[in-house]
Amino acid sequence: MSEAAAPAGLFLSSMPAGSGDRKLAFWFVACSVLVFFTLAPFAKTPLIPVPAFIPLYQSALIVGDLLTALLFFNQFRILRSRGLLILASAYLFSALMAVAHGLSFPGLFLAGGLPGQGPQTTAWIYFLWHAIVPALVIAYAVMDGEGEKVEVMSRPSRAILLCIGAALALAAGLTVLTTAGHPLLPTVMAGDRDAPAKVIVATASWMLSVIALPLLWRRRLHSVLDLWLMVVMCAWVFDIALASVLNAGRYDIGWYAGRAYGLIAAMFVLVVLLLENGKLYAQLAGAHAATERALARHAERLRILHQIDLSMVAAKPTEAIAAAVIQPLRELLGVSRAIVNRIDLAADEVEWIAAAGRRRTHVGPGVRYSTRMMGDVEALRRGETQLVDTRRLPQGPETEALLASGVNVYMVVPMIAGGELLGALSFGSESDVFPPEQMGIAREVATQLAIAMSQARLLERVQGHAAELETKVLERTAELEAVNKELASFSYSVSHDLRAPLRAVDGYARMLEEDYAPRLDDEGRRLLTVVRESAGRMGQLIDDLLAFSRLGRQPLARQAVDSATLVREVIDEVRGDSRASIEVGELQSTPGDRALLKQVWVNLISNALKYSSKAAAPRVEIGSQVEGEETVYCVRDNGAGFDMRYAAKLFGVFQRLHSNDEFPGTGVGLAIVQRVVARHGGRVWAEGKPGAGASFFFSLPQAAQ
Repeated sequence: MSEAAAPAGLFLSSMPAGSGDRKLAFWFVACSVLVFFTLAPFAKTPLIPVPAFIPLYQSALIVGDLLTALLFFNQFRILRSRGLLILASAYLFSALMAVAHGLSFPGLFLAGGLPGQGPQTTAWIYFLWHAIVPALVIAYAVMDGEGEKVEVMSRPSRAILLCIGAALALAAGLTVLTTAGHPLLPTVMAGDRDAPAKVIVATASWMLSVIALPLLWRRRLHSVLDLWLMVVMCAWVFDIALASVLNAGRYDIGWYAGRAYGLIAAMFVLVVLLLENGKLYAQLAGAHAATERALARHAERLRILHQIDLSMVAAKPTEAIAAAVIQPLRELLGVSRAIVNRIDLAADEVEWIAAAGRRRTHVGPGVRYSTRMMGDVEALRRGETQLVDTRRLPQGPETEALLASGVNVYMVVPMIAGGELLGALSFGSESDVFPPEQMGIAREVATQLAIAMSQARLLERVQGHAAELETKVLERTAELEAVNKELASFSYSVSHDLRAPLRAVDGYARMLEEDYAPRLDDEGRRLLTVVRESAGRMGQLIDDLLAFSRLGRQPLARQAVDSATLVREVIDEVRGDSRASIEVGELQSTPGDRALLKQVWVNLISNALKYSSKAAAPRVEIGSQVEGEETVYCVRDNGAGFDMRYAAKLFGVFQRLHSNDEFPGTGVGLAIVQRVVARHGGRVWAEGKPGAGASFFFSLPQAAQ
C-alpha cells in the first residue's frame, strides 16, 4: 500500500473518539482535578531537596518527547496532514527545551550550567518552553480546525527537515536569549524561592494551556488525538499551577507535583501512540494473513478452472472432469459436501456425476433421485440458485444421508449451457450462510462444468456421426469395389467379345477386296472401303474407351518427370508428315506418373497438329510457367479454334465440336486429359476463338500429393 493511499481511519488523528475513549479521558481528568485540589493547599510546603530528581525527570521527558515527535513525523509522512507536522514539531521543540532546561541546572550536568547563563536562565527556559508548546497546540487546533485534512507539499521529507530545522533554531534562539540576554529578562527567582514577577510570567504560560482547551473542544469532529491532547493540556494546566503559580519555590510539594504532572502529560500521547502502533501492527498482520489466505483461495480457484479447461481440451468425459475437481472444490468452498449432478428433465430425475464429503469421494453414475431435491427446477432453468433446507425435505434415504453428513442447508447452482439446463452443483453444511465469494466460486465452476458437459455431449454426437459415416464409407467402398469388378468384367467383355466380330468383319472385307476386287465394280469396291474404315474407327473407339476406363483404376507410379524430354519424345511419335512448325519453350519438371502424363501430351499435341493442319502456316507453341504452388503448362495452335460458349463440353466423353469428316476423332482424347490431370491434383481449361486457334492449359502441383 502506498503512503498516500494509506487508510486514514486507522490513525489517532482521524479516528473518531468513541464512548470508551471519552469515558477514560473523563475519569483521568476527574482524578487529576481531585489530586490537584487535594495538593493545592499544601503546594508551598517544602520537602527534602533531591538533586537526582532533575536528571531522571529531564531524561524521561526528553526520551518521551523525542519518541512522540518521531511517531508524529511518521504519521505525517503517511497522511501528510499539516496538523500532525505542527504537533511533531511541538514535541521535538519540547524535547530540545528539556535538554536546555536540564543543562541549565548548575552542577547537574555542567559545573556552571550553560555558558553565560544567570540565576534566571533555568526558570525562563521553563516558562518559554511551557508557553511555546501550548501555542503550537493552539496552532494545530486552529489550522486543522474543522476536522478537515489539509494536504502539504508532495515531498514530505523536505517538510519534515524544514520543521526539524525550525525547532532547532527556535530552541537554540530561546536558549541564547535566556543566557546571553539574561540581564534583559525580569527576575523571577530569588535563589530557590519565587520572586514576585514569577506569578505574572507563570500565569501567562498557564493561560496558553487554558486557551488551548476550548480551541481543541470546538473542533467539529473530535478524533482520539484531539481528546488526548485536551487531557495533556489539562495536565499542563495543573503542572504550571502547582509548579509555578501556587508553590513558593523549588523542592516544595507544588514543585514536585507539577513535575509529576508534566511527566504524565509527556507520556500520555506517547503511550496512546505506542498502543495505536501495536494495534495497527496487529491489524496489518491480520490483513496480511487474510490477504495470503485470499490469494491462496484465488490461486486454487484458478487452478480448478484451469483443470476443467485442460480436461475439456483433452476431450475427457464429464465424469472424469468432475472427479478431478470435486474434492478441491469442496475444500475451497469450505463445506461438508459438494456434488456435481446431471439433470434428466424427461425422466424427472437427478443423477450423481461426482460427490465429495470430508472422508470420501464418490465418482460415476449410479445414485439417482427426484428433481425435488434440487428445489424449484423451473427457477433453475432460468438460472436462479436454490437454497434448500434439508430438514424440510420429505423423509428418505437421500435426506437422511445429507443430515448424517452434517448438511442442514445446501445451495443448488444451475449448470446451463446454450440455454439448456444440463445439471447443477450442490453444496452445503450445517451453516445456512453462503458468502458472496463462495457463491461466486460456485457459479464460475458450475458454468465451466456446464460447458464441459455440453462439449462432452457434442463430442459424443460427433463420434456417433463419425462412426455412422465410417460405416457408410465402408459400405460405399464395398459397393465401389463391386462396381470396379463389374467394370473390369465389362472391359474384358468389350476387349474380347466386341473385337472378335470386328476383326472378322475387317478380315472378310479385306479378303473380298484382295480376292474379288476385279469382279466388283467401282461402287462395290467403295462399299468395301467404307466397311473397313468403319471397322477401324470402331476398333479405335473401343481402344480409347478401354484406355479411359483403366485411368480410374490404374495406381499412379509417381516419379520426377522431365517434361522437356517427354514432350520431345511425344513430338517425334505424333508429328508424322505434318508441316506445322512446333516451338517448345522452357518446360518445368514435375512429379507424376510418366506414362499417364505422356497420354496428356500425346492427346494435346495431336489435337493441335490436327486442328491446325488446314491453316496456311500451321504453328504449335508449347510452354510452361510457375504460378504460386503449381506449374501451368500450355499447348497453343493457330488452327480452327472453337466458340467459348461450348468450352465446358470439350472435356466430356464423346463430346466433339467438329464433324468427323472435317476433323476425324472419337471424342475421348480430351476426356482422358482431364481425368489424368485430375488424378494428379491439377486442373484443365481451354481458351479459343473460331478461326483464331485454341490454347489448352493444365496445371500440376509442384509437390506430389
